[in-house]
Amino acid sequence: MEQNVQKLIDWLEAQKQATLVITKQELNDLDTVHFTLESVDYRNAEDVIDEYLDSALILRGSGNTLNADGELVPLPQPSYEIAVSGLKLNAVAEDKAELKTDRAVYSIALS
Repeated sequence: MEQNVQKLIDWLEAQKQATLVITKQELNDLDTVHFTLESVDYRNAEDVIDEYLDSALILRGSGNTLNADGELVPLPQPSYEIAVSGLKLNAVAEDKAELKTDRAVYSIALS
């Protein structure tokens, strides 16, 4: 496992039971999720049958996302996935992590 991935896992593990605000900028789309983290899993792309699945961090817990009307609506699943291909950690502090992957730019902060 790549060093940046392990560093992000360690940071997330320290945030268990906390509510995180995750913003994800992908192309012209900005998503904001409020997520209560229970656990973190790592999915290695080499261990899955489906070729389209990439290596990712699977955040387990519950959360809500802001819809187009600015209302919080529950996530459809009790998890949130961050694909880690090309992961670069821009900043890691006690209360916030900023990262970039091949797909998106993320900011994860304590609520």
